[in-house]
Amino acid sequence: MAEVSAFLTRNIVYVYFFYGLAFFALGLVVYLESGRASEFRFARALTPLALFAFVHGGHEWFEMFQIFAAHATGHTAGLAEEIFRVVSLTVSFLFLLTFGARLLPDAEARPRASYAQVAAMTGIWLAAVLFVYFRQRPILDDLVVAADVLSRYILGVTGALLACWSLLRERRDFHKRGMSSYGQALLWAALAFFVYGVIGQLFVRPSIIAPSQVLNTALFVRLFGFPVQLLRGAAAVAIAATLGNALRAFEAEGRLRLARANKARIEAQAAALDAQARRTREVEALNAQLRSTTRDLSILVEMSRTLSSTIDLDRVLHYALYQITNSFESVCCTAIFLKQPDGRLELAQAYHQPQTAPSDASSQLQAIAARATDSCQAVGLDQENQIVIVEDLDADGHVTPHQPPTYYRVLGAPLLAQGEPKGCLVMSAIHSGQLFTGQDLSLLVAFARQIITSVENARLYQALQERETQLAELFRQLVNAQEGERQRIARELHDETGQKLTALALGLAAVETSLGNQGAAESRSLVHGLRDVTDQAITELRHIMSDLRPALLDDLGLAPALRSYVQQYTMRHPEINVTLSADRRISPSARRLPPQYETTLFRVAQEALSNVARHAHAAHVTVALEQRADIVRLEISDNGVGFNPEAARPGADAPGSGLGLVGMRERVTLVGGRWRIQSAPGQGTQVVVELPML
Repeated sequence: MAEVSAFLTRNIVYVYFFYGLAFFALGLVVYLESGRASEFRFARALTPLALFAFVHGGHEWFEMFQIFAAHATGHTAGLAEEIFRVVSLTVSFLFLLTFGARLLPDAEARPRASYAQVAAMTGIWLAAVLFVYFRQRPILDDLVVAADVLSRYILGVTGALLACWSLLRERRDFHKRGMSSYGQALLWAALAFFVYGVIGQLFVRPSIIAPSQVLNTALFVRLFGFPVQLLRGAAAVAIAATLGNALRAFEAEGRLRLARANKARIEAQAAALDAQARRTREVEALNAQLRSTTRDLSILVEMSRTLSSTIDLDRVLHYALYQITNSFESVCCTAIFLKQPDGRLELAQAYHQPQTAPSDASSQLQAIAARATDSCQAVGLDQENQIVIVEDLDADGHVTPHQPPTYYRVLGAPLLAQGEPKGCLVMSAIHSGQLFTGQDLSLLVAFARQIITSVENARLYQALQERETQLAELFRQLVNAQEGERQRIARELHDETGQKLTALALGLAAVETSLGNQGAAESRSLVHGLRDVTDQAITELRHIMSDLRPALLDDLGLAPALRSYVQQYTMRHPEINVTLSADRRISPSARRLPPQYETTLFRVAQEALSNVARHAHAAHVTVALEQRADIVRLEISDNGVGFNPEAARPGADAPGSGLGLVGMRERVTLVGGRWRIQSAPGQGTQVVVELPML
């Protein structure tokens, strides 16, 4: 034993070399593995452990060179060298403490706590060194040795125990992950740290610090026969070997992650393929639905365009049934039933395909139409000839998808206007092999909504046309009655009142002649005055008869009547110059106009000249009458103040406005003519009437 101890003591340089080499190898292994991505907490604390191994191995090599220099040249280490060695030793133990602190339970939640703990241990070491200095006042060489011993006692032992405990805790994590073999390596690494820290760092060089006076390297050599550096080196080799084995768990973890990643990638690819297939099916279904919806929309748009092309009820129904019949492949016949005012449901129109319809199609259509109209819901005749009220339609008239579509032989959709049933639209299938589906029912409901709008519009237009025809007939009768009444009044005034006034005037003239003596001069003067009044009354009566119904209009025609009226108009309004050009414009071979034409044109001229006298303040008026083979034209123009025709309304305060313009337009429209008025403020007025020659 003594010979082995002496041999190792003589060759202690080699012990230090392999001691430092073991730590350097540990640092290199740990450093190379520290860059791996891992889920272990252990992997995130490897950098301080690698720094501990590098710095501690460098410390041992530095001490090796000191011994080598002392044996070879007799060099004695100076104070600066010793301080550097102790500082490097202390720094290595601080890295070891950092490694253990990072593996504490709450280290990841509070990352700064580990640095605070290391700083606290550093403070304890410095406090211990200062305590020794101020308590014992040693020389600097002894103080440096004491600092070395305190570093091993306080920092080395504590760091090794903390690393041992941390590795034992990490061993449980390895077991949880199914890596028990690598966890066993951590157990041996923890044991090696325990041997290195507790045994290897308790036997230090002799110093003034107790118990190093007794428990030191010399005692270790006497007890075990070899230097403690050999134990430390063996522990370092064990730590490097066991940790190297444990760090292989990262490779296994990487392989597991890679396997999981490949599995996840394969599963993701399978899921992506499934999703792609599902999306393909969805897109195909969506495209099919889109094509169907596009087809339905195009059919509805074509139906809307067709229905809007006319407002005749019969054409509306015919176009609608034609469009519906050609929109479904399986339709045999279509029909529209309309509800009459007495509540009866009658067939308004039907359309059949060239194929032969079923023998009972008419009765089926009638039954479906009656049921749909009474229930105000879509009705279908199923495959068992059972009438079914469709209750799974949403607010837009589409079949809800929670049930498979029912197949129908006959479908009926009510025609609803403001919630009231106005009839029914029905259609029948060609044969049992081509039945209708819920989608066909939805399209039929949409057709029904369009059709009822067009039917109601056609009915309203038809009623409006009938009302306009009635109004036109009533107006014509009113005008005829008015003209007849005027003619009767004028005739009675002429035959009765005019003759009596004429007789009165003749009698007064005879009385005036018989009163020839002087005594009757006063009576003769009175009779003469009465005769003048009678003459004035006869003149005014003739004017009234001419305004009511000029006899010349019935006897000689329009042109003489206009000429006579213009003469009388000029006598009543001498400030207005009226020019009549009827004689030069009318062809000599032209036949006489119909009575209603003559009356209409005369009344228009009469009303226009009356408006000129009342409102225009004109100095000149032109009346032009022109008759050609295809048209007769009357134009009245003045140079008056004019007005805005857009503002001319019945009751408005504007020149030429009021019921007079309305009367002229209605008269002209009644006989099928065109009436136009052009005017502007300050630019006069022009009234043009054109009547087609019959």
